[in-house]
Amino acid sequence: MPETTPANAPEPATPPKQPSLVKTRIRQLTTPWWRLVWLIGGLVWAVVFNVIYVTTGGTEEWWGVASVIPIALLLVDVLRIERMERTAEQKRKAKLKL
Repeated sequence: MPETTPANAPEPATPPKQPSLVKTRIRQLTTPWWRLVWLIGGLVWAVVFNVIYVTTGGTEEWWGVASVIPIALLLVDVLRIERMERTAEQKRKAKLKL
């Protein structure tokens, strides 16, 4: 007996949701735990050194430069992690194309 009902059309595949950029950045800055400690310590370091710089009348200019060192190092580490993730994603995509 032939089937006379039409076949259901397949539903279009929905692409996987990409996490928001803000959530990704927060995750990169706060995981693992030591990176969160580094961020908080860097902010405290920056405030202390900037207060010292301002209270000395801005005569010792190296205080201002020294205040941003921990945050700059943290951002370099985050950029390193992001680059590694991007490279891994490109390798995954290249592997799928083969």
